[in-house]
Amino acid sequence: MAQQGQENNPIIVVIAGRPYPLRVAARDEEGLRVLVSEINDRFNDFQVKYSDRDKQDCLVMTLLTYADELRSARNMANTSQGGELAKRLEALNVLVEGML
Repeated sequence: MAQQGQENNPIIVVIAGRPYPLRVAARDEEGLRVLVSEINDRFNDFQVKYSDRDKQDCLVMTLLTYADELRSARNMANTSQGGELAKRLEALNVLVEGML
């Protein structure tokens, strides 16, 4: 979150009804609060959809959805290891060269 040597502000975020004290750079606070809101919204959706599950199960499902999205985003951006973005760019390059 915050780089070493930068001013960190203490904040408390609440996820699934539990408070978590954090220290974040002022420039990162707004983005973190938006992320916490998204996490809580997704957690609440899981609680409604899977009312027979306990809180921890819903938190894990929330975590897994974010982890999957992060993995997908990394795969798209990973041009050095033949990621999806690299494949798409290569396909576009072939099309452009074919038109020249």
